[in-house]
Amino acid sequence: MGGQYRRTAFSTTPMVTLITFATTVLAATAALSSVHAKPARDDPFHRHTIRAKGIEASFIEYGATITNLWVDDKHGKPTDIVLGWDDTTQFNLQPGIPGFLGAVVGRYANRIRNGTFSIDDTEYHTPLNENDITTLHGGDMGFNRLNWTLLDKGKSDISFGLVSEDGDEGFPGTAQITVKYSVNDNQEWHVDYEGTSDKDTIMMLSQHTYWNLDAFRTSDTVEDHVMQIASDQYIKTDGSLIPTGEFGNVEGTALDFRSAKPIGQDLQEATECGFDCVGYDNCWIFSDPNPDEYQVTVHAPSTGIQMAVKTDQAALQFYSCGGLDGTLPIKKKKHHHRHHLESRCEHEQEYVQKYGCLVLETENYIDGINNPEWGEEYTGLLRAGDEYTHHAEYHFSIHNGD
Repeated sequence: MGGQYRRTAFSTTPMVTLITFATTVLAATAALSSVHAKPARDDPFHRHTIRAKGIEASFIEYGATITNLWVDDKHGKPTDIVLGWDDTTQFNLQPGIPGFLGAVVGRYANRIRNGTFSIDDTEYHTPLNENDITTLHGGDMGFNRLNWTLLDKGKSDISFGLVSEDGDEGFPGTAQITVKYSVNDNQEWHVDYEGTSDKDTIMMLSQHTYWNLDAFRTSDTVEDHVMQIASDQYIKTDGSLIPTGEFGNVEGTALDFRSAKPIGQDLQEATECGFDCVGYDNCWIFSDPNPDEYQVTVHAPSTGIQMAVKTDQAALQFYSCGGLDGTLPIKKKKHHHRHHLESRCEHEQEYVQKYGCLVLETENYIDGINNPEWGEEYTGLLRAGDEYTHHAEYHFSIHNGD
């Protein structure tokens, strides 16, 4: 449940613990060194591609970011369904248009009220990088803005590693993070996170992919995408999207996706997404999350592409891209190794409009560290010697039915 933690088999003898941790650091350092010992590109923006039957995904080391994900539409046409830049260096040069594009976010995903949290009796402060009010997705230089290290790559899987030093962005403890991406012949994309820290800290990681299953072929928005969320409660927030501590029932509200409906059906009535906001930017909670069952499904009628999501996490943030303002270009490169597909008009650049995408962040209860009344398992607290784990998977298929 939400950011699972496992007690590792460390001895309680302090010297043995230090030796064990030192061994872990040396092993990680050796792993990183072995990668750079290979004939390598020192280019964090080089695309690394993995593939399996009917699915292909590309990533860069900057932010451990997904740049492309190709699956077939209902006509068998390969379709790239994630937003990104044709020129991957732009992920660094344009980090705010939109923010966190395709990256791993952390050390603590979502928001921290007033950039302040406490572990036991010690108070910590993190950057107020959202409206000078909250810490969003780890601060000014969160994991999305760091160069991860390529640890391993196979035909259908790739792993990245990151060491976040004690005190980075105000977080305690030197944390070691790995994320493994893999695809398989069932047209699934799996994401597996692991993390440890040498001091008590907080950790909540997530993937911030911007999706459009229509690939901007027939519409500028995702309002016609049909979505279902297996949740009857959400976390109530104030105008800064900080939890009030209360849970709300979705019944009778625009946040009720228990039965499949177009995202646009109640979108104009969805106003619990911050100050002067219309749309979705909310956290749904799963009362009894089952990692073997899909919690979310969404499909685009135009392409027939359906995405089903399941996770071992306790919550999911759905953002309907209400903050996009027509400044992020739609990719022009529409070629694929299996087909030479048409390109978008070379003389007329198109841009992503408001509601032109959707984000689904699998995660723990948001700002749980500042709501201990929910239970420690929802706080994101990671004790020294424990291991953070998080699994999410995305299954792609062609929607059958009305």
